[in-house]
Order: sequence, then C-alpha cells, then structure tokens
Amino acid sequence: MMVEVKGIGLPNRGAELMLLALVEQFKSRGIDANFVVEPLGDYKTRTKYNLFQKSRFFGKGYNFGWPFSLFPKIIREKYGIVNKDEIDLVIDASGFAYGDKWGAKLINDRLGKEIDYFKSKNVKVILLPQAFGSFENKSVAQVSKKIFEKVDVLMARDDVSFKYVKELGNFENLTQFPDFTNLVKPVEVPKYEHLKGRACVIPNFQMIKRGSAGEKYTKTLAAAIENLELLNNKPYLLIHEGARDLELAQSVNKLLKTPVEIIDPQDALEIKSIISQASILIGSRFHGIVSALSTGVPVIAMGWSHKYEMLLQEYGVRELLVEVDTESVNTLTSKIIEDETYRTDCLSRINASSKKLKILSETMWDQVFKVINT
Repeated sequence: MMVEVKGIGLPNRGAELMLLALVEQFKSRGIDANFVVEPLGDYKTRTKYNLFQKSRFFGKGYNFGWPFSLFPKIIREKYGIVNKDEIDLVIDASGFAYGDKWGAKLINDRLGKEIDYFKSKNVKVILLPQAFGSFENKSVAQVSKKIFEKVDVLMARDDVSFKYVKELGNFENLTQFPDFTNLVKPVEVPKYEHLKGRACVIPNFQMIKRGSAGEKYTKTLAAAIENLELLNNKPYLLIHEGARDLELAQSVNKLLKTPVEIIDPQDALEIKSIISQASILIGSRFHGIVSALSTGVPVIAMGWSHKYEMLLQEYGVRELLVEVDTESVNTLTSKIIEDETYRTDCLSRINASSKKLKILSETMWDQVFKVINT
C-alpha cells in the first residue's frame, strides 16, 4: 500500500511527531505500507522515515515536480519517486492548514486540485484531527467546503474548529477527536540527561509573524528566563522548528546578561522525551505544549490562534494560557513552581484529562483503520 501523507512540513518537529504517530499505528496493526510526501523541507528527515518522494511540489503557483512524473516507473523507482496514480490512500495530517489565515491558494494547492482525481479513482482521503477555520473569506470557504464534502473522514481537533466546519456545511463525515501525538511515548535520551528537572522554554516565530505581539514576545521570553533563573530552575531554550525558531532563540539570548543553553535536536521523539523530563514548559509551539501536557508537565502557554485555548481547555487548565505579558507570565510561573498546593492541583487536572484524551485518540485510530480496511 502506498500512502500519501499531506501536511508534514519538515523540519517542523510537531509535523514530524504526527508522522511518527501515524507510522507507529500502521506498524502496530501489521499493515504493510510505504509512505510518500511532497519533497518539501528537510531531506535528511525524509530519509530517516524512508519516505518516498511525490512528483509534485508547488512554488509560486507552479508544480515544479511534474517533469519527474514523465520518467518511466523503472527509473522513478530507483530514485524513490511516486506519481499520484500510484497512491492507494491519502492521509492529511496538517496541524492547521484550512482557514482564513492560510488563504485559498495554499488550501487549493494542498488538496483542492487533487480531490476530484482521488475520488474518481476511489482513493480514500482522510483528514486526521486538526484545527480548522475561520472561513469568513469566500474563496477559502469555497475551496474548503469542496474538500470537506468529498473526503471520507473529516476530524476536527477542538470545539471551535468543529463549530467553524459545521457553519460551513452539514458534513455527515465530520467527527471530533483530540491531537493524536499524545499517544507517542517518550524514550530515554542519555545525551540530554543534564536537562532533567530544568525549565524548558520553546519560542515560536509564528507569534511574531501571525500574532500581534512583535518584539514584546522576545522580551517576554527573556524576562521569563531571568525569572526562572531566580527560581533556580536552570532554564534552557529548546528549538521545535528549524532556522527561524533558532534565530528567535538567539535574539532572546542577546537580551540576557547570561545567555542560556540552546538545545536543537534534529529528532521529534528526542524533543518530546526532553520535554517530558522538564520541571515546567513556557512556550508557544502547539505540539511542544501537547508533549508536556500528555506527559504530566505543567505549562505556561502563549498562542496565536484558537487552537491553543482549546488545547489548554481540553486538559482542564485554561488559566495556563496567558497573554504576551511579562508580569502575567512571571506571576504564574512563580505560582506553579513555589505554590505546591496549586502545582499539585494543576497536575491532577492535567493527568486526569490526559488519560481521557489518550482513550479518545485510541478510539480515533480504530475508526480511521475501520475506514481504511473497508
């Protein structure tokens, strides 16, 4: 079986974590599958997961991959190149790709241009749990509705996303399940043992690009690190996505009298494992926050879309999502670290919710594979 996985933008480690979760499920169920992605992002990460390359990738509205589709199959096989007529199943694992923030063109390039072809060939298309909306832009609403009407499985990740999709149309295939990376278990990573019990700070350049915080965000992270130093939590900066997050982390360090260690693992499972050993996580990467909450680590989150609020609400700690504001972040940080009663209460809510959400994720996968096997 050749499975195309859409929405895996490497080196985004959250996307890589979703890919890992997906591959693990096929293996655990004994399904022999090869996985193919469009050749965007980091080649080394693609080879790590033995991913085939699809003869399709867009830039400036043009499919630069089409010439590779003209080569005979015997040659393409040597280079690991797959044409769309060789794909048996499509799984969209985008974290957040359908809504006004992304525009109609990106949505159309991702799946809109191919959905009719796949349906004509009886290729099943599955949209795994992800954030959706809003759909106020008419072009965005039109292309999204076209896709949602034709996919076999449509899963919203939170209440707000579910509501946005329901307002767009009455889709019989629509259900709701949480983020599925909560089932990925951390492992021992000896080379990062020195980080155990320390505070983890994860920057996100999207807070500046798509949010409204600007330079205030960088200053707030720097102030949070200084506060963590005073609280004897020995903070470090953890990179969750590539060069732009690394550049942001370096900018934070420039604001500090004493720069902190920047950790930049090139592996999603290592990152989740590091996070699972932290005393607290302060940051804005969605899947970094999921990795913390799903392993019983308290968080202080700053976000740029509704998906952050919904995530914290699912884990029973909505109050841990704060505005980009030094006083708010530092006050809450001190409370979690120094007020043992409050910390215990937070962890109790987090762990109870985590258990329920993991059961829901298992149910989700059972439903997905029921469709695949039909």
